[in-house]
Amino acid sequence: METRNFAITNSSAITNIAITGEDVVVTYKDSDKAYNYVDTTGNFVNLLENTLKNDESVGRMVNRAVREDQTLRLTAV
Repeated sequence: METRNFAITNSSAITNIAITGEDVVVTYKDSDKAYNYVDTTGNFVNLLENTLKNDESVGRMVNRAVREDQTLRLTAV
């Protein structure tokens, strides 16, 4: 399965997002750790691409996906 890497250049919180199937790895600027999530809806790639295309906040979208929408569920740190 192919991994899609998204280098996030205009975010104050996130440096990279890698997606392989339903596995999502988010690397934050304030930490060298990568946080592993599972995409519970299968829609995270679309959310991310739309956020980038519309020049919206990726950090806000990821935070919402984890805390409110529960699109992403933390699996490992």
